Amino acid sequence: MQPKSKVVLIAIILLSIFLAAYIVYSVFMQPVEVEYQSREILLTVDLPQAEISSNMSVDEAIQNRRSVRSFSTTSLTLQDVSQLLWAAQGITDSERNFRATPSAGHVFPMEVYLVAGNGSVQGLEAGIYHYNPFNNTLEKIVDGDQRYNLSQAAHQQEWVYEAPISLVITGDYQKMEDKYPEGNISTRFVDMEAGHIGENIYLEAVSRGLGTVAIGSFYDNQMINLLKLPSNETPLYIYPVGYKA
Repeated sequence: MQPKSKVVLIAIILLSIFLAAYIVYSVFMQPVEVEYQSREILLTVDLPQAEISSNMSVDEAIQNRRSVRSFSTTSLTLQDVSQLLWAAQGITDSERNFRATPSAGHVFPMEVYLVAGNGSVQGLEAGIYHYNPFNNTLEKIVDGDQRYNLSQAAHQQEWVYEAPISLVITGDYQKMEDKYPEGNISTRFVDMEAGHIGENIYLEAVSRGLGTVAIGSFYDNQMINLLKLPSNETPLYIYPVGYKA
């Protein structure tokens, strides 16, 4: 082959690779625009009261805590869900509205969402729910089994789809900044609080024979659209939960 022909061939190959990459990016990788939507409560579900006792000590739960990425199809009970949500953001002092996790300045800028699949929780329809800690209720905001869409938003992590449920933690940075406007301390406080919630979810899951894993890798815009988050909330964590496979 003549040198000139080789150059032309290489140019054609490089151009083909570039075009293929551009098509893949345009179809699959292009950023999703945020579409803030008004939230409508489709259904309200009363949760059973949290049980303030366990067969496992805190020390045992800490010792046994592991990240789990393989889940069985065994469904959870509504009591399981109630315990997990209570551990995350439940009211532990009704007079002062203190919660299960500490919050700088008593601001409590965090929200928790439940993503439940078909048959994932006994007696609970599939959908996305917002947890209301003041009434101890679930507020349904999206119909249907959204676990696949959640896993796609989480960079196709299959354990998000396989787990019966996932808890999603969001934070309101502006709410904390209103209390602490100096420097970036408000951002630090919100991030720290997300960690407090996450460890409580881990330990509560272990105490009930369940497993979970902390996930912080996802497309923010897809998460915002899927959960119909208001503009003041930022998604921070996904915790898929279920029995170990």
